[in-house]
Amino acid sequence: MKHYPISILYQLIGISVLFMSAFSTSAEPLKHQVQLNAMPNFCLTDDQFDYCEIDLLLTWNLVNEELVCIISDYPSIPRWCSDNPNEKSVNLTIKTDKDIQFILVSKHDNITLAGVKLKVNKASSRQIRRRYRNPWSLF
Repeated sequence: MKHYPISILYQLIGISVLFMSAFSTSAEPLKHQVQLNAMPNFCLTDDQFDYCEIDLLLTWNLVNEELVCIISDYPSIPRWCSDNPNEKSVNLTIKTDKDIQFILVSKHDNITLAGVKLKVNKASSRQIRRRYRNPWSLF
């Protein structure tokens, strides 16, 4: 095994730290350059129905103008793709009983750009307070 002087080892460690920090700082701004938003981002169901029906507006912001597609993990929602790079929103009518994850991907290379989740919450039913009387009670 070769023994290297300590100064060379410190230089190698310094270069590797700089190399790793360059990748971590360059990845952070990319995360903030693309945003996918859902309005509204949650849906409440009532006692009569187990599903919610909602008109959803998905909007996105991109630094570079490019064609995008929106995919979801819900089988009844087909993949939607833009035909115009200036298009920044899409309206969807959704009927669901569970949360749906939407993902914005690049149309050309299918790279994931951003994601958002539509949450479905069941509205709590009114609790009815019942009074139970013990059979042995005097009152």
